[in-house]
Amino acid sequence: MKDIMNWFNPLGKESSFLPDDLMDMGKMNDFVQKSIQDALTPKDQQKTKQPSSDYKVVELMREVVVTIPVPYEVDVEEIRLSVGSGKLFVSGIWAERMEIALPVQTSRRNGYAQYQNGAIEVRLQKKSSDEKEIFLHY
Repeated sequence: MKDIMNWFNPLGKESSFLPDDLMDMGKMNDFVQKSIQDALTPKDQQKTKQPSSDYKVVELMREVVVTIPVPYEVDVEEIRLSVGSGKLFVSGIWAERMEIALPVQTSRRNGYAQYQNGAIEVRLQKKSSDEKEIFLHY
């Protein structure tokens, strides 16, 4: 009978069936306080967070490809994309305009974006170098 009582006793460290993380009352209090605060904040004052891991940036040999998932409630016609200063600017998906850092400089003229299967794929050509070889005469 004593073993059964210890199994139901979550406060006993040796016999607790719950992990110690779940018994941390400080963490539990923080969670409850944040939940209450979120519930009491009016919806128009809540910011939609822009998850930094939602988009993917891939550098290929001649171009940079950025894939951005679009939530189903977003009107695709309201999304605006622009490029400059080594960044891709996206507005219309999150509450604030988002800046996505690009790994290399890209051409501002040769860009292409397509919406398909709930995501936007942006293809930006890498900026071609204006280097020119100088021949040494001797």
